[in-house]
Amino acid sequence: MSTAIRLEGVRRSFGRKEVLRGVTASAETGKVVGLLGRNGEGKSTLFKILLDLLEPDAGTVEVLGERPDGSGRLRRRIGYVAERPAFHDFLSAGEVLEWRAKFFPEWDAARADSLMRRLKLDPGTRVKGASKGQLAKLAWVCAAAHDPDLLLLDEPTSGLDALVREEVLGELIGELHAGGKTILIANHRMEELGGILDEVWVLSDGVITAAVELEKLRTEACQVTARLHDWGARPVVPGTAAMPSERPLAAWAAFSREAADALAASGALDVVERRPLPLEEAMKLLLKDAGGNHV
Repeated sequence: MSTAIRLEGVRRSFGRKEVLRGVTASAETGKVVGLLGRNGEGKSTLFKILLDLLEPDAGTVEVLGERPDGSGRLRRRIGYVAERPAFHDFLSAGEVLEWRAKFFPEWDAARADSLMRRLKLDPGTRVKGASKGQLAKLAWVCAAAHDPDLLLLDEPTSGLDALVREEVLGELIGELHAGGKTILIANHRMEELGGILDEVWVLSDGVITAAVELEKLRTEACQVTARLHDWGARPVVPGTAAMPSERPLAAWAAFSREAADALAASGALDVVERRPLPLEEAMKLLLKDAGGNHV
C-alpha cells in the first residue's frame, strides 16, 4: 500500500518558541488517523505544513507522493476543515462556494448542493452573523466538494450540535473512508471516532510519542493492578500510563499486551489483576498521559 503522508524529523519554530521538535510519522493511503494532543501541542501547525501553508524549518514532508513546494498545487488534492473556519464576511454561503469552485478544477457543484442539503445549510446564509455551527458546516462543504484524496480535519465538529455531529462523524467521514480517502483528524471527542479510526497518533511536546493501531488498543488495552515491592520505585514501562491508586495497590493503563507483560516482568511488583479497558477510557488515558511513557 502506498504512503499518503510521510514526516521525517519535521521541525517548526515561531520566534524562540519551538512548536514541532522532530515529528516523524507516516500514514498509509486510505487510512483514518486520529491525532491526539493537548491544546498548544502543534496540531494546527502540523496541518498547515501538510497543506503547504507553512514551510518546516527542517525535516522531510511528503504528501500524496509530492513534496510541498510553496506553489499551493497540493491544496487542490486536499480538503481542510480548520478549527476556526474563516470566510469573507460580505459573502453568503452560496457565494463562498461559487468563489471556491474557481480554484478547484475537480469541484463538483452537485456534490456541494447535496452536502448543503444534508447539513441543512441555507445557501443564502450570510457569513457575517452566522453561528459557529453554520460556519463549521460551510467548512465541511468546502473541504469535501472537490473530491480530495486527503482530508485534514482540525476539530471538525466544533460548534456542531449532537445530532449534526453524529451525522458528520458517523456518515460523512465513514463515506469518505469507504471511498478510499486518507483522513487525518484532530478531535477532542476522539472516542466518538472509535468506529472508523485505524490508528491514533499522540502528539506531545513537539513529537509523536505514540502511534497506536486502534484495533490493538480496542482488544489489548487493560488496567494492571499490582502490589509494589517498594512504593517509591514504580517501574516506568513504555506503552503504559500511571492511574490513580491507593496503597498498598498501584495501577497502570497498559495500551498493548506487550506493555502489560513488560510491567509484570519488571520485577518491581506482584500483579493482582488485569482488567480490560473500554476503548473510550483507553483513548482518554492516552490523551491525558500524552507526555508520558508510551512508544
